[in-house]
Amino acid sequence: MNKKQAGVRFLAVVWAAFTLLSGNLAGGGTAYAAQSMIRELTYGDGQKLYVLLPEKEALGERYPSVYFMPQDGYGARQYLEDGIENRIRALEEEGDIPEMICVFPELRAGKPLEDQIREAIAVVEDHCPAGRGASMRGVTGFSVGGYLSFLLGYGAADGEVDEEPLFFSKIASQDGDFTSRDNPFLEEYGDVYSLLSGRIGGFGADGQWLGNYYTYLDCNADSSLAWAEGGSADIASLFREPGLADENSPSAWDYDVFAYSIRSSVLYGTYLDQLGSVLKNFAHAFSGEEGDGTEETETEYQPLETITEGAERRIDLAGSWYFRTADALRESDPEVSSEKIGEILDTDWREWDVVQPGLDWWSSDFASCLKGNPYYAGYAWYIRDFVLPEGFDRKDLQLEAGMMDEADEIYLNGKRIGQTGIPDEGGSYDGTNPWDVERIYPVPEDLIRPGENVLAVRICNSNGAGGWYAGPIRITAKADKEQDSSKRRFYTDSFSSDSLKGQEIEYRVFLPEGYDESELRYPVVYMLHGYGSTGKSFEIAGVPAVLDEGIAEGKIPPCIVIFPSDGHPQKQSWWSGAYAKMLNEDLISRVDSTLRTVNSREYRFLAGESMGGGGAYLNALAHPELYGGVFDIYGALRYTGALKTFLEMDAGQLGQFRHVSICGSHDLYCFDLDHIRMGGHLTRLKVPHLFEIDSGEHSSSFYLPRLKDGFAYLLAGVEPVRNERE
Repeated sequence: MNKKQAGVRFLAVVWAAFTLLSGNLAGGGTAYAAQSMIRELTYGDGQKLYVLLPEKEALGERYPSVYFMPQDGYGARQYLEDGIENRIRALEEEGDIPEMICVFPELRAGKPLEDQIREAIAVVEDHCPAGRGASMRGVTGFSVGGYLSFLLGYGAADGEVDEEPLFFSKIASQDGDFTSRDNPFLEEYGDVYSLLSGRIGGFGADGQWLGNYYTYLDCNADSSLAWAEGGSADIASLFREPGLADENSPSAWDYDVFAYSIRSSVLYGTYLDQLGSVLKNFAHAFSGEEGDGTEETETEYQPLETITEGAERRIDLAGSWYFRTADALRESDPEVSSEKIGEILDTDWREWDVVQPGLDWWSSDFASCLKGNPYYAGYAWYIRDFVLPEGFDRKDLQLEAGMMDEADEIYLNGKRIGQTGIPDEGGSYDGTNPWDVERIYPVPEDLIRPGENVLAVRICNSNGAGGWYAGPIRITAKADKEQDSSKRRFYTDSFSSDSLKGQEIEYRVFLPEGYDESELRYPVVYMLHGYGSTGKSFEIAGVPAVLDEGIAEGKIPPCIVIFPSDGHPQKQSWWSGAYAKMLNEDLISRVDSTLRTVNSREYRFLAGESMGGGGAYLNALAHPELYGGVFDIYGALRYTGALKTFLEMDAGQLGQFRHVSICGSHDLYCFDLDHIRMGGHLTRLKVPHLFEIDSGEHSSSFYLPRLKDGFAYLLAGVEPVRNERE
């Protein structure tokens, strides 16, 4: 150890000793427990507060602080007795949160709350290495503490909501008690919902002030408090109104402004289980980093080896491409035509954003030219060059370009070699919505050349999610990829529908491992697609693989899953009218007659996403004799009319079904608001159900990680049988 290291270590020891001494002198106490970093301090009129310091303080470092409001409104020690120190240390060790100072103050009745918090902050910042100012402070709490967090966080203890943070800029409530008689402050200070609703209103330009705060809320969906008038669910709805967000409504879109979670007990656990979400999101807000409220995953692209000869010839074209939207092109150079390939190739396209297509839909941080909007509607270009090795056999080649939402045209060395949904070169999208069509285009032998080549892809997204969302992206030798469907457990079939006047209806079939070798009969789930989509969407999302995993793990009983396409010309049947009849009569009859299902409502279920989720409830509620349950994935309940019917039904009617309902807290269409109403209705009626609204959006990346839990609940105890029940 050199002299400088020794000096730093000596000063660190002195600082730690001073901190301990300060705590003992100010509070007359010692560390809360052996080997604990909790210190006891005194503030105000002899009130106590407890401070959990960073395990390894850095000399001169100032840390953000998080204040935990008392669970019963007064006592501070309950958090410590619950084991919160161990939970925080575990989160630090796992790397989920950085080091911070956690403060647990006790409060007293009869003294203004703002005065008590002001005094507590002064003592903490005098005796601990805490950063100063509201930007370095957060406040959270469980039960009554959640109410106090919102009240004090928004400066509303005086009956007014502050546009600029007074004490705290980060606010959270965990299963907050905003309404009950057990809340000792409610009568004096009023309910938070009324205070906020008067301020938030319907957003508009006035809503921009919410961006001065970060707000998080979670609650247990099985608690009546969550659904009480003015409770957690109502408060969450305030931040998500109106039905569709506008540009002046930052909290409806931005995870860095507002996030929330409402989850059934089996998913929620305890407030300690959910604490990681609070502190992790606080940490993002303290650091100024942008977050999306979802779990981070890294996809590291590994290029495939080039093969120059034979039937396996290929050159991999995934990896880095250059990307720019047509709007950004026009902004940078109004003279350049964003439709003409010649003018595009003459631009400095190597100065564009560098992206990796074929991995997922656009995200807010996909490219700077999207300006944070993952739902960009318009045209965009992807360009890259590649080297074809000398001696590469150029005969009978094809470009495999994966999937794009929605239309595309592709140019090789300035010549168009294929299109889907853009008939005229440099023209407009034709509205055919071919987002689920695999792009495979022939590569002219005389167009591709040894040495450098340039590929340019122009795509169009008209609404919702967009992008070049799936691969592979490569040039290969043409090959016949057809397989014998009878030898696969996931295949496509079709039938003539009487309800649709003989129209041929396509459906995909998932069979469990061992189906062909067994004589068992299986439960069946009909999984309905969304608006503008087909049954193929679930194949693209990877649902069959997730089902296989769940069955292999023993989490999901072996089952048959049917993915029908609705047959509507614009893929927007809403699963109603003649299309409902096709499902409930023709398709069920076809499946029961050709596959080993159990012809009983207890073994037949509906599932679906978006339009399909609304359609699943629409048809199940109308036909309780056919279906035993519904798995609703961010269902468009209001558009199918299912929500109105659902809310008019009583416990006896709804109790006939198993209910699974999940939705993203930042759903593009604000369908989470419908699910809040539905979840509250089921809870008040005491109808068993599995419910979850959590960080996520209107996409497969939200529902795929939740698919196993949903199917497990829907099919619990419904095992394959040897003989069909009568």
